[in-house]
Amino acid sequence: MAPFCVWRAPLVGLLLFSLPCLAGPFEDAAAAYRRGDYANAMRLFQSLADNGDPRAQNSLGRMYLRGQGAGQDYKEAMKWFRRAAALGVADAQFNLGEIYLREFGVEQDLVEAARWYTRAAEQGHIGAQFTLAVLYMIGRGVTRNQLKAVYWFERAASQGNADAQVQLGIIYGGGQGVPRDPVAAYKWFALGQANARTPSLRAKANQNVDRLSRSMTPAQIAEAQRQVREWQPVPARGGQS
Repeated sequence: MAPFCVWRAPLVGLLLFSLPCLAGPFEDAAAAYRRGDYANAMRLFQSLADNGDPRAQNSLGRMYLRGQGAGQDYKEAMKWFRRAAALGVADAQFNLGEIYLREFGVEQDLVEAARWYTRAAEQGHIGAQFTLAVLYMIGRGVTRNQLKAVYWFERAASQGNADAQVQLGIIYGGGQGVPRDPVAAYKWFALGQANARTPSLRAKANQNVDRLSRSMTPAQIAEAQRQVREWQPVPARGGQS
């Protein structure tokens, strides 16, 4: 079966790798990983994972999925992701969603993917929130529901995800499943422009701000700009760096 592709934000990497600040065995393994010493990193992560460390289990799954420190092994990757996910690691739950969506060693299962994305999204995982919003928007793996799509886009956007912010601008600007709101659309486009990590997304947001402002009153523009100035991102949680 050919993989089903959804729009993915550049912010959303294949896997997220969370590194705590305090020194210790996990940090030694993470340091080895960062410097490209995958054999040593895998050995250290394996020892920790065998002893039940969920962070190490997730990191070990990541290495097996990418073939770092050992041959690529989807079965082992899934085994360790499942163990970490069962212990509440949002990154591992997101990674399982990615496996089922992208067909990494398994047949694509959008329902199962959505289930894992939901668990991670509920913990505040930005990548899971964004992808889940896309699935609700197009009705794949879940029943199409524009309001739920908006809800999850807003959760991701509130943490500073520029792609979600631009998507909300499109939704509110066009009244797609929600009342048309040019002030909200302008705000989200402007924030997406400020937070964009790629020139193409920044240009897209800028073009939409210019287009939208031509049909807005000065009072509406002033209100939208005030909301942009006062906006503060919600701190990320759910095991993300």
